[in-house]
Amino acid sequence: MSTKIVPVNTYIVVLVMLLALTVLTVAVSFVPLPPVGHVAAGLTIATLKATLVVLIFMHALHSPRVTWCVIVASIAWLLILFSLTYTDYLTRGDLPQMPGH
Repeated sequence: MSTKIVPVNTYIVVLVMLLALTVLTVAVSFVPLPPVGHVAAGLTIATLKATLVVLIFMHALHSPRVTWCVIVASIAWLLILFSLTYTDYLTRGDLPQMPGH
């Protein structure tokens, strides 16, 4: 099995992207959004950052298929846990009401 050597420029570009996404996270926190908007924006940006870290810094981009199977299974399991948690949250009767509803 041969290893792929990632150029230093790639790491620098990813570093700049991660820093830019961090600044974007802070900037979004000052934008007047509903609470769900802040959560959605934060999770989206965090997912992008995690994807960059896994693909580039953890070298998953050039990994064998078994590694990709583990990554896909992990993401599927995380989605199952999130959906079960959200389902539990939605079935509770004491949810706070949205203003104006």
